[in-house]
Amino acid sequence: MPNMKFDRSWLLFLAAAAIFLALKAMNAGYSVSDENTYYKMGQLVAEGQVPYRDFFFAHPPLQIYLYAAVFKLFGFNFLVLKMLSAMAVVAAAAFVFATTKDWLNAKTAAAAATLFLFSYGTLLFSNFPTGTELAAAFATAAFYFFMKKRFLASGLLLGIASATAQLSIILLPVLAASAVFALKDKKAAFRMLVGFAAVFIAVNGLFLAVAGRDYIVQTVIYHLKKPSESSDKAAIFLRIIKTNWMLFAAASAATISKHRARISALLPLATGAAYIAAFPLMKSSFNYYLLYAFPFLAIAGGYGIYYLYGLLALKIKLRQEMAVAAIAAIVILGGLSAARQFNSYDFQDFSIAKDVAAYVKENSSAGQAIFGDDSTVPLISLLSGREIALNYVDNNAMRYQSGATELGKTMQLLQEAISKKGLKFVLLRRTEIQKGAYLDFGIGTEEKFTGFVKDNCKFAKEFRYNWHGLPQVYYAYDCLKT
Repeated sequence: MPNMKFDRSWLLFLAAAAIFLALKAMNAGYSVSDENTYYKMGQLVAEGQVPYRDFFFAHPPLQIYLYAAVFKLFGFNFLVLKMLSAMAVVAAAAFVFATTKDWLNAKTAAAAATLFLFSYGTLLFSNFPTGTELAAAFATAAFYFFMKKRFLASGLLLGIASATAQLSIILLPVLAASAVFALKDKKAAFRMLVGFAAVFIAVNGLFLAVAGRDYIVQTVIYHLKKPSESSDKAAIFLRIIKTNWMLFAAASAATISKHRARISALLPLATGAAYIAAFPLMKSSFNYYLLYAFPFLAIAGGYGIYYLYGLLALKIKLRQEMAVAAIAAIVILGGLSAARQFNSYDFQDFSIAKDVAAYVKENSSAGQAIFGDDSTVPLISLLSGREIALNYVDNNAMRYQSGATELGKTMQLLQEAISKKGLKFVLLRRTEIQKGAYLDFGIGTEEKFTGFVKDNCKFAKEFRYNWHGLPQVYYAYDCLKT
């Protein structure tokens, strides 16, 4: 574990973490996002269901098992679920702090951890739980233990990270290559690989035994077959640099630091660069994938901060106290700017969630199910106590376009559910981009499905609200209305 000696530097870190957590709690609201899918899956696991076998899940299992633990302990507590992601980021920041403190000093470590916590991307990407923030915490811990030459522990933590989100595995070849070529220690690489393999084989072996081929189809084949999403990856990356310029500037300054040849500076730079280099190669380049790079950029940024201190104290001849105060002011002002930008963003983009849930609950019986938009129906299910038809919690359009699930078979099963009085509501959403012109989402983009809904269900209720000046429209179709 990190050296948890309770000195003033840890108090500085804890103060920054407390402010971070308070800011996150203030912005915890219902949203249109994948988080609702993961929360609902956590409830199903808490009830004894198994992913891949009982419901479709396209990612490694650990994330939803952590949510299941929350359901076991607290029931459906939205704030606790939401704050789990924030706590994971704080854990990652603690390892940023501990790593930097070991190789530089306590004040620089506090600055590096604060730089990580209050970068706009860290604030933003941890507000919509995706699993990335959880895996990044385990990956940062693995990096810390690698630097402490606890290679088996590092490998075990890397295995846990890979059981949380697939992309965390990029760290494995970076650390293994470093052990072999930089440390000249093949045994270190072997011990790390043994630790990783122990977790990797245990987790994958277990779910292969339980779910069989479905486990491979959902976690591997689905990602290979789903269509690429068109996006300007260069524009996304440039936007990330622009909104997190201080983090990237500090990491870049490490390359001209007098300590730039140290493995403790080179390795976090190489790790951050590996995640950045992988970004344009991904089929779906979501901006939050870059969160993996942030803790390592912050550790490297510690060397950049230390370099700036040297310029101020040795070149410009400022008194040490003045140099420290100047750096602290820069980091704090940068953090305040990011926090202000984050706080001004409206994260509660599903403000009508309780209204929709109340309508569903009042107009259905406990044994009747709902179906539809993957980003919202799981939350409505949690709030209303109505289950999702066919257990299709993750009902995104890519599931059908990849061939992982047959749309025709799905509609046949839904037809049977309607005939047995089991499916009550289909819920779909769209954005009105201009008068009479709409942008549909999720399964609502599948014309065959929307045709099926119109043929078998009757329009029952429309919910409208504005978000960032655009009308958001939510439709409820009643499949049992006579």
